[in-house]
Amino acid sequence: MERATREGRSFTLHMMISMFISVFALRFEGGVWKDWEHACTFAETEAVSDSANAKALEHGRIREPLFIDYLEGARYIFDVAFGTINSPRDGDTKVYGVLVGGMVIAEYQELQRHFALKLTA
Repeated sequence: MERATREGRSFTLHMMISMFISVFALRFEGGVWKDWEHACTFAETEAVSDSANAKALEHGRIREPLFIDYLEGARYIFDVAFGTINSPRDGDTKVYGVLVGGMVIAEYQELQRHFALKLTA
């Protein structure tokens, strides 16, 4: 298996290809906040992973990032604010969860509401 180095870390190409990241968020569209679930593209997966690595380093962890780092990384990449808190605009996005591989890290009540809405749809 081909090995490469990224920012002083060794990883296999297989690890990057096999990582699946999905983002759970609220997105303001058409005047209302809607649930948004997004499967990341390869480029977005790389961006979230890079951001998670940076968050881990910020917290003094030099090994692999923790799942909370992926949540913070996804927020850094996907959170958008075109409007204000009192006056949101279309496209505003608030990430509340992330799926990395088979593990979900999220704000419990938001994720519970997300899946309850999926069951009733």
